Amino acid sequence: MDKAWFLGIDLGGSGARCVLAHPESGERVSAQGHWEFASAPGTSGTGYAIDLAAVWEIVGRTCRQALHNAQIDPSHVAALAVSAMRFSTVVLDADGESLLALDNRDARAVAEYFDIVEQMGEELLQATGSWPLPLHASARLLWLKAQQPECFERIDTVFGLGEWLNFKLSGVRAIDATQASASGLFQLEHNIWCWPLVDRLGLPRKIFPPVIFAGSALGALTDEAAAHLGLATGTSVAMGGADTQCSLLGAGVITPGEVAAVTGTTAPVQVVLAQPTIDVTGKSLATYHIAPNRWILESNGGSMGYSLSHMARMLYPEAPEPELRLFAEAAESEPGAAGMLSTFGAEVMNMRAPSMPVGQLTLSHMAAGADASPRRHLARAVVEGCACAIRANIEQLNAVLARNPSGTMAEPITLCGGISRSPVFSQLMTDISAHPVLVPPSHQTSALGAAICAAVASGAFTDFDSACAALCGDRQRFQPQREHAQVNAQLYACWSQFRERAETATTPPAIDHLLPRVMKEPAAANTTSSATDSGLRALVSASFDTGSLATLRAHMAVEYASFREVKRLLTGPDLVDALQGVQVFVTEVDVVDAKALRQLPDLRVIAACRGDAVNVDVQACTAFGIPVLYAPGRNATAVADLTVAFMIALARKLPAASQFLQQADCTAGNMGKMGQAFNQLQGRELWRKTVGLVGLGAVGRAVAQRLAGFEVEILVADPFATREQAALAGCRLTDLDTLLQRSDFVSLHAAVTPETAGMMGAVQFGKMKPGAFFINTARAALIEEQALVDALQSGQLSGAALDTFAVEPPGSDHPLVQHPAVITTPHSAGNTVEVADHQGDSVTAGLLQLLRGEVPGNVLNPQVLATFDWHGVKPQPAEDELARLCSRSGPAVSDLQRDAGAATSPQPGHAPPPQTMAANVPAAVPKTVVDKMSAILEAFCAAMTADAALNAFSADQDVTLQFSAHDLGLEFHLGLLQGQVISALGPAPHTAEVQLQMRGEILDGMFNGTVDAMECAMNGELSFIGDAAKAMTIQHIQPDMERLYRAARNTVGDPGDLSSAHSAGAVTGAVQGDGADDIRSELVAIMEELYASQVITATGGNISVRVPGADSEVWITPSRLFKGDLRPELMVRINLSGESLVAGARSPSSEWCMHTRILQRKPQANAVIHAHAPNATILANCGLPFLPISTEAAFFGNIPRVPFLMPGTAELADAVAEAMADEWAVLMVNHGIIVAGRNLRRAADMVEIIERSAEVILGCYAVGKEPPVLPPDAVSYFRKMGDIVA
Repeated sequence: MDKAWFLGIDLGGSGARCVLAHPESGERVSAQGHWEFASAPGTSGTGYAIDLAAVWEIVGRTCRQALHNAQIDPSHVAALAVSAMRFSTVVLDADGESLLALDNRDARAVAEYFDIVEQMGEELLQATGSWPLPLHASARLLWLKAQQPECFERIDTVFGLGEWLNFKLSGVRAIDATQASASGLFQLEHNIWCWPLVDRLGLPRKIFPPVIFAGSALGALTDEAAAHLGLATGTSVAMGGADTQCSLLGAGVITPGEVAAVTGTTAPVQVVLAQPTIDVTGKSLATYHIAPNRWILESNGGSMGYSLSHMARMLYPEAPEPELRLFAEAAESEPGAAGMLSTFGAEVMNMRAPSMPVGQLTLSHMAAGADASPRRHLARAVVEGCACAIRANIEQLNAVLARNPSGTMAEPITLCGGISRSPVFSQLMTDISAHPVLVPPSHQTSALGAAICAAVASGAFTDFDSACAALCGDRQRFQPQREHAQVNAQLYACWSQFRERAETATTPPAIDHLLPRVMKEPAAANTTSSATDSGLRALVSASFDTGSLATLRAHMAVEYASFREVKRLLTGPDLVDALQGVQVFVTEVDVVDAKALRQLPDLRVIAACRGDAVNVDVQACTAFGIPVLYAPGRNATAVADLTVAFMIALARKLPAASQFLQQADCTAGNMGKMGQAFNQLQGRELWRKTVGLVGLGAVGRAVAQRLAGFEVEILVADPFATREQAALAGCRLTDLDTLLQRSDFVSLHAAVTPETAGMMGAVQFGKMKPGAFFINTARAALIEEQALVDALQSGQLSGAALDTFAVEPPGSDHPLVQHPAVITTPHSAGNTVEVADHQGDSVTAGLLQLLRGEVPGNVLNPQVLATFDWHGVKPQPAEDELARLCSRSGPAVSDLQRDAGAATSPQPGHAPPPQTMAANVPAAVPKTVVDKMSAILEAFCAAMTADAALNAFSADQDVTLQFSAHDLGLEFHLGLLQGQVISALGPAPHTAEVQLQMRGEILDGMFNGTVDAMECAMNGELSFIGDAAKAMTIQHIQPDMERLYRAARNTVGDPGDLSSAHSAGAVTGAVQGDGADDIRSELVAIMEELYASQVITATGGNISVRVPGADSEVWITPSRLFKGDLRPELMVRINLSGESLVAGARSPSSEWCMHTRILQRKPQANAVIHAHAPNATILANCGLPFLPISTEAAFFGNIPRVPFLMPGTAELADAVAEAMADEWAVLMVNHGIIVAGRNLRRAADMVEIIERSAEVILGCYAVGKEPPVLPPDAVSYFRKMGDIVA
């Protein structure tokens, strides 16, 4: 059958799980999403409110992910049901709005609970099978009545989280018996509410919803819910039930006498009964099973899963999966855990006397004191204690059954839930209980139980027995190990005595000590300056991760324009224009000075994503009352990674080893060369070496953390660190001299100060251990480079690795660059993709603190916070102070530029200033080309000198720029000098502050608008020396320079083939177009056609096509250009990895990854079009199916769709490529459509078919009509033709 899948949604304490189950094939596909509900204010740490909006969002996302993982048509899901945590309470008004939403930990109603116990505790026990709890809805409703009477009066319905989700999905308000039992007001025997007791408590009867059997049809998905889950409208919604009982169902535990432990966050232990049985002592509780005419008697081992996770994180914080490490370590110990006992996370339920969960451990130095791995015994003791607790709870249930004729307990114990994934725990459980243990094939039994409810409700199965037989699978059996039986019996006897005596002896004072520390009100944030709802605007030009952007967007409107992506650095007028109406500016390289700040009255906060905010004038910001945040340690991880890599590379001679096989005489099978390698490339291990870290800041600590697994001794010298701080980082504190003398590797991680500048000179290198290695990933000013050269040449040091130099780049002839024992990198230690995540986390946290009225820990000028206000009047400096601030040397793009004027002694290899261009030109360049280009530049210079716009701009400028086309032997200069423009061929009359060198082809493209200068600089095609901030002047005058250059070029004429001057190894004319029939012309024509039809907008949409004859290369539209006026020469040629194949070309579309992933996945496709087609986008956003309303529409079937993912990301690209595996089009929620075709024409036609069909479908729905579709046989016929159409 088509509709063969059933969906179970489980709402637990830590998140949502969705399981898709297929009864015939036995397939199961799942997904999960995480949530965490914080302690509610005003409850002294006892309250936990559910964020229903977050639950709704995460459930939708998780369901869509499960469907994506399963790769099935959503219409094939026949029905769904929900299981959810017990003891949650959601109270709604008549409109469905939440008045109260509490999770299963919320104990704020403890006072009301005591009142209920006193009034009717015994009556409730006899009627409901449960002693009252503060978690029951009965107590919570009385709390609401007392604390918020106006809300109490508005109550329409009270139920749990699962029933709330059912209501959101179907509009039906109902509850099943398993969840109704968790309210404390539901009869155990008669499946009805305890109306007399409800009346005595003064609760309105009307608020308690009707009770429907689990596994019954509840309703159908609404349009909104279907779109949110990614399912078809009208999908059946069935009644599920409580998560614990659903877990029994998903494990196949439905026969009377069967017992199971559901070991998740908590550990309920339940036995299935054929008739209701009450524990008259009130310790255990009785409730309903999901299956009809079945009841449950339950005890509980407490917060076992949470406690095991907590202990695992304490013992193994660095382990990728601490819980698995805990179980693995426990397996390495012995039965009895070397004499240790634990009751941590191991409780025996007593509902009459609920208590704080306090566990206890027994420890003695006499047990395993000399053990090399003592933590394994502690792990074993904790796990054994949990297994003992399950046995004790089973025995408590057995005692109840012994007093009642209701049944007996079968021998095998079923273990399900998260902890059941561990075979170690399963074996311990069977050994300690002395009973076989059965473990289901999946630990997600609760969600599976919900899916079984859906399957029964749909009629796929006549009853739960047959459904379980088809869907649950066989359980794995664990048998007790008889050789350990005596030890385990003794262990359980001792553990039981220890637990029982602790209850009255040691637990009470332990609780007295604990109680004031957990029941305290969290510090209330000062929200007087909160801007959460104030309409703040932010511009983020720094590299930011998607998570941080999403967090910021929840509090303010955010424009994201990363300088790396848009290739733009903001300074001067451009900065001022970009920040108009912006209150928050997050920057990384843009230069913010006093002149700009005085023109930005709206700006309130600046966040510099740097460890040292050299690009922001902090003093000027302080004068204007603007706090400046920064990102300390943002690149600590990146630098630490490279530092350790340097150590390994030096020790193992990796640079020489990597080049060895490239030597010309290294022929295949040449064993002589292998002998040479064996002799020359013997390296050293880090094992038992001593590493000396100079500085214990963020980078130093990160390096120490990474070295922890290498079995090294780590020394640290830092005058600001204490011995305890060093020990915390895994280091031993010492002085610098001792560190130098003892270390095999010395690595610098200190800041540059007057005291540390030049700290490593000839004396210090002489003190280092002979043959040691030296590493510097900090600042070049810390060392004397010539002294390092001397130490290497003398053999005092075996090698060095350097990421920074006094002059950067240092030049290829620098002696340290040329030295064979030195590894050099171009200041790239902190340059990683993940730095965006680190700085995003740091800066976002600081901004949120400001929004809450708190003092961020990463603010450079905290003194301004005393008067800071998001909306009030900002301080203004006096005129003389403002004049002083504007006259100071401004901020810099980099710390190197800032420190450039502070250079002291000459450094080896220091490159001299650039020389005047030589007159000789490469012979390959025709003289006519050089002459024509010289004439163009001469006319260009004359035009700039006379141009009114440039002269006006130069009024407050003082900068000279030198441009050189080194392959043509041509150069010119441009001076903007306090209202005067001076420009001419030849060198500048004095040394220019900014000097740029490039090929003539790049220079021509730079001023002709066909080449992105920033891209060229980033690709190394444009050489830049000088003041980076002043270089940004070019950005301000680029439009005027392009205007004047094009005019000069039109007057003089085309200079000819400038690519003939390419140097050896450069990209040649082979990457150019294909003449008159260039595929780029067709691409531009298609773009113009789609732009005219309004499916591609001015900046939204992109097209790509394979380069004829080169399947692994693509022409793609450029980024950030107006789509209605593109030219063939502006298209960007890239490979399938997104790398530009034409030097100096513009940036490709930011969506290039989506195009190349599709072309890689579909070799038969040659063109890809992404369009922001309005009707197709509405169809995707509304979750409406793409119907076969015409022969053309039938070609596509129901077009797959992907949820919204951040544009330009690999995540979106992968999702789209996966969805298009066997299709030719994909709908993207909030993002339009993407279509592939065998050629551009076909792809464009398909875009038009989809958009027009979507318009007709929406039109039918708009007038209230179901769109008529073709007959099934016709749809099948045309669907098969879809591949031909593409």
